[in-house]
Amino acid sequence: MLPAPSPCGPPHRVSLPGGAEGWLVTRHADARAVLADPRFVRDPARVARLRGHPVPHDGRARTLLHLDAPEHTWVRRAVNPAFTARRAERHGSLIDELAATLVERCQGSGRADLVCDLAVPLAVGVLCEVVGLPPGDHARFGPFVRQVHRIDGGAEAGRRTLEAIDALDRYLRERMAAGATGVLGELAGADRLTADELLAFGRDLLVGGYESTANLISGGLALLLAEPARHERLRRDPGLVDAVVEECLRQVAPFPLLEARYAADEVEVGGAVFGRGDAVVVDVAAANRDPDRFTAGAGWDPDGAAGHLSFGHGAHHCLGAVLARREAQAAFRAVLAFDGLRLGCAPDELVWDPGLSPTLRALPVRFTPRADA
Repeated sequence: MLPAPSPCGPPHRVSLPGGAEGWLVTRHADARAVLADPRFVRDPARVARLRGHPVPHDGRARTLLHLDAPEHTWVRRAVNPAFTARRAERHGSLIDELAATLVERCQGSGRADLVCDLAVPLAVGVLCEVVGLPPGDHARFGPFVRQVHRIDGGAEAGRRTLEAIDALDRYLRERMAAGATGVLGELAGADRLTADELLAFGRDLLVGGYESTANLISGGLALLLAEPARHERLRRDPGLVDAVVEECLRQVAPFPLLEARYAADEVEVGGAVFGRGDAVVVDVAAANRDPDRFTAGAGWDPDGAAGHLSFGHGAHHCLGAVLARREAQAAFRAVLAFDGLRLGCAPDELVWDPGLSPTLRALPVRFTPRADA
């Protein structure tokens, strides 16, 4: 399974990618405090000034994830209406039907890979519908999204990531020039965002809108099937799906380590004093297992998952949280149609590729083939 997260404890100094020093926050209360405090900032220009670095003039960094108030507040207010629970439920039938169809296609074989047969096509299909992209375009933007998610260090990796971002921007400009539909078309028609803001938001949707959801679905199903008793309980009581998905979110956070925030002033959290300009990284995987907040700690407890931080907290709480939950719930319900579902390998044989959102390479499963499928 995934590598064990850091143990919970007071904020402490760590080496960050690239060699710089920063702070790691692992306790649940400390993580919530950092994520909710506007004194921890993300804007690249502001961060550069805080740390005495040249101010960047690269618009590629001006995404919703890297904005601070009041600009973040304005953009978030403009896009929030497209991601409410009511709007997500408008796509509910599509999500349920797509999940059921993907499972049905596998029924006659007795085996499947729930990464490529369910998790990825479900997440991609929903993304294309919501954003307004041709369903077949995944091959065009998928490789670039994966590159952005990579965490390789060094100048060459950084160059490849910038090239991937440029490629995503070219793709989005092409789609918008052709007459965008879905969320992008709605926002373009409402004239609430500038062209650059709309482009950056579209990139946010591609980078954060499907791979992390696919990883939640596949990683959550791996966790569920690792202990047959968990799956059997859910099979006997499908009403537990929502609670089980929350527990999978707690234990398999799509983004286990959040990108660094920077202290705009001297800030004390959890007994540690962060100096002006200090980098602070929140370890969501550790905070989600904090025994002071979650009785089960690293154990399985669908009844005690409320309050996890897998979708963040505060102003940057995940915009697509409702939609991602809805997709995961549909996937978990759909796999209940498999008779005798079980892992096709030992849990410790599953391979995870590292990245901002760790990716399960494959999730082989077996089940009793259905004669009429």
